[in-house]
Amino acid sequence: MTLAQDFRKARDWFAQHKRDPFLWLATLGPLMLASITFWGFFVFPPSDAEKAIRQVLPGADVSFAPKNFPKCHGQTYIFGYEFGRIREKGTLGYACRDVVNGGWVVEITGTESR
Repeated sequence: MTLAQDFRKARDWFAQHKRDPFLWLATLGPLMLASITFWGFFVFPPSDAEKAIRQVLPGADVSFAPKNFPKCHGQTYIFGYEFGRIREKGTLGYACRDVVNGGWVVEITGTESR
C-alpha cells in the first residue's frame, strides 16, 4: 500500500467514526491530562505563586514544588504549588491556581514560627 492509500483509508475510517464519543474520550482525555501535568509549570510559573504567598507571609523563605490537583480550602483545583520553608521539612501550605476566576488561592496548613 502506498502512503496515499494509507491516508485515504485512515480518512475513510475517521469519517465513519467521527461521531463516536469514545474516540474523542480516548484521544482527548490523555492529551488533556498530559497538558495539565507537563505544561502547568510553564503556564503558571512559581514567581506568580510567590507573589500571592508574599501577601500572606511577607518575608518568609519558601520553596515550591508543583502539584497537580491540590486542595485549597476543601476545593480541588487543577494546578498549584506545595510550599514549605527552605530549611525545614514538611509542608507549610498550598497555592492553588483558580483558572475560572483568575488568581491564586493560598491555604496555610502548617504553623509559622518566628
